[in-house]
Amino acid sequence: MKTIYKFITVLLLTVNIGCSDNNSVGQHPIEFTPPGIVTNTNVESISGGAVISYTPPSDTDFSYVEAVYKVNDALVRTTKSTKYTQKITVDGFPNTNPQTVQLYAVDYNGNKSDLVEIEVTPLKPPYIEAFESLNVRNDFAGVYVKWENDLKKYIGITVLKYDDFNDFVPYEVVYDDFTTFSTNVRGMEPVEVQLGFFVRDEFGNISDTLIETFKPLYEIQLDKKKWKALALDTDVRASTRHKRGLKNGFDRLLSDVQNYKSGYISSQVTKEGYLPHHQTYDLGEENLISRFICHPVKNMGYKQAGWKKMEIYGTNDQSLIDRETNGVWTWSNGDDPYETGNWREEGMDGWDYIGEFETIKPSGLPGTQIENTDTEFAHQGFAFNVPPNASYRYVRFRTVEMWANVLYSGWAEMTLFGAPTN
Repeated sequence: MKTIYKFITVLLLTVNIGCSDNNSVGQHPIEFTPPGIVTNTNVESISGGAVISYTPPSDTDFSYVEAVYKVNDALVRTTKSTKYTQKITVDGFPNTNPQTVQLYAVDYNGNKSDLVEIEVTPLKPPYIEAFESLNVRNDFAGVYVKWENDLKKYIGITVLKYDDFNDFVPYEVVYDDFTTFSTNVRGMEPVEVQLGFFVRDEFGNISDTLIETFKPLYEIQLDKKKWKALALDTDVRASTRHKRGLKNGFDRLLSDVQNYKSGYISSQVTKEGYLPHHQTYDLGEENLISRFICHPVKNMGYKQAGWKKMEIYGTNDQSLIDRETNGVWTWSNGDDPYETGNWREEGMDGWDYIGEFETIKPSGLPGTQIENTDTEFAHQGFAFNVPPNASYRYVRFRTVEMWANVLYSGWAEMTLFGAPTN
């Protein structure tokens, strides 16, 4: 008996050694019995897809449910839901036609159940809703495009334009960032142009193409020689320490970008420094404002005087300017912010809100931490499109948040584009 035991042991070792020569990787299934099928299915249609609820099989080794379905001619998708969820979502369908979904129950060994086919009828897909909501109109040096994306799905809007060879080709692709649902497409002459627009989603589905004729508006860089730096009662004072008044923030040509080593800096006196605070420009005449570029003082894009968020307001009401000229403003809270540093919301009533603008750091690093890409990006100037119909003579730049933990702000040069209203 002893001898037989040793022989069997050697034989088993030999078999194990022989198996080690195989190239298989991973654990082989310990059994091959498939689980039962899902039952009691119910379908809830959603935009571009459906939510399928079900009762899972009672097998103890049941792991998940797998749905396999054809999205379009180029894509077959597979989605899964765990054993702890009795529903599965299928999406990406290109239209509202009935679609077939194949459901399998899968156990821990990878065994699949028999097929259960479910028919789903998706609601209108997000990319079609976005296409049907497209609103395009003439804008400065191009067109203004607006759309709806309530579900915040990934979509791209391709703009088509005839090239020099008379081919209708992509001119620009706009990707929805889930924030503004609008954009300006620029770089065109003020002559009639035929443009096309279609929407593509993340699954490769493409809408029809909207084709219309537009005539972009004439756009120029607004003449800074006509501008004037105002010093209204509720405006934050300029820094006396650095002698960088507001006029130093719009006194150079845009082409002088390499020399932006100085500019405007607001007061750094603690009792006067307070956020939010604002500065006011007189553009000399009423202008339709299309966009602006703010160049930070060199190496201050994301620190010191570099602002993170700014609001812009406008007015053509001369009385709003007169009420704050030469110290005639009466502070509603009974104190003078130049003495207390308490700016609050003084002086903003009556001004039209144009929009909020935020400087972006490409690296995504927190606080004042930067990389070379951040420095290069800031050096080019922060460019922003202004919402349509902003037609003003007086403009207020209101700093509401800084990158650094400081209470003063500034910039090297502010440049506005658009055209005189008249």
